[in-house]
Amino acid sequence: MSYLIEASGISKEFSIGASLIQALDDIDIRVNEGESVAIMGPSGSGKSTLLHILGCLERPTSGRYILDGKDVFESSDRQLSNFRANHIGFVFQTFNLLSQLTVLENVELPFLYSSSDNGETRARVTRAIEQVGLINRLNHRPAELSGGEMQRVAIARALAIEPTLILADEPTGNLDSRTSEEILELFERLHDDGATMLMVTHDREVASRSQRVMTLRDGKFIDGVEVRS
Repeated sequence: MSYLIEASGISKEFSIGASLIQALDDIDIRVNEGESVAIMGPSGSGKSTLLHILGCLERPTSGRYILDGKDVFESSDRQLSNFRANHIGFVFQTFNLLSQLTVLENVELPFLYSSSDNGETRARVTRAIEQVGLINRLNHRPAELSGGEMQRVAIARALAIEPTLILADEPTGNLDSRTSEEILELFERLHDDGATMLMVTHDREVASRSQRVMTLRDGKFIDGVEVRS
């Protein structure tokens, strides 16, 4: 079987003073194209570290990572940065929007150093904003938006590059229950449209909305995989 994500033997160590912290310990993970996967675990379990490695934001201490047929960590940092910018969409808990920019400008950010045609870029950006239901907010700045609307902008920014993979790190962590539900429904629609999604969360209810749930503890996956029919 061919996987979109195929990572094996992924370990990550951090040095803190004289101590060596093992954040991830010989992790294997495979994700099919079009699959929706949640990674659960308590604080400090290694969830975000794993997501950063799968998103090519960090390199592991050891291990191999094949993404869409590409041996990711054989690339130079420059090649990796270019690959990440064109293939991976990120959604973070803290939104990471620039306060001085409008919705349109925030969603255009991934194209800042792109050689894409301006007309094509604007069409992709506008389409992404429309997908998240904010086409009437194009010229608003983050301070004029609700928390849920800011997260929708962050999702639009991830979608605009038409990514191979969408990675979400605690995407509902700063939202109330009603707004969280709206964001999860949006993720489900994106998945139904064919997006491959991998989300980390400590919330079992949020995780249960994915097709498959994997649980990390102390840098290792523990036995037992829950599958939603």
